[in-house]
Amino acid sequence: MFGKGVFQEEENLLRDIIRSVDKRIDYSAKEAEGTRFTIHVKLRNHEGDVMLDLVDLKAAKNDMITRHQIRRKIKARCEHLDKSRYDADVLGLKSAKLLRLSPKIEPMASRGFGRGGPRR
Repeated sequence: MFGKGVFQEEENLLRDIIRSVDKRIDYSAKEAEGTRFTIHVKLRNHEGDVMLDLVDLKAAKNDMITRHQIRRKIKARCEHLDKSRYDADVLGLKSAKLLRLSPKIEPMASRGFGRGGPRR
């Protein structure tokens, strides 16, 4: 995939991380300057790029925290591409997610013990 010294283990790790986000994501990796590289992701005819560091990818083999940071970067970009989860992006993704997860208002229960009518 890369010509920068990324071996089969790093390629498999990157594939596993991307597949843990969404199995339908198509991706390709491109070289950039230094130790950085770009992952071009495509989901349902929407495309985007994620910049990652080769050192972080090598560290993610043993370190779960780094692996989750890489996964979070990729997932945030893919969620932004997936327009079926959020309708029109008017407020932004964070606001839409907060509104969707907010508790719904429940109707007030009657306060009467038996009759439910007002006291006279």
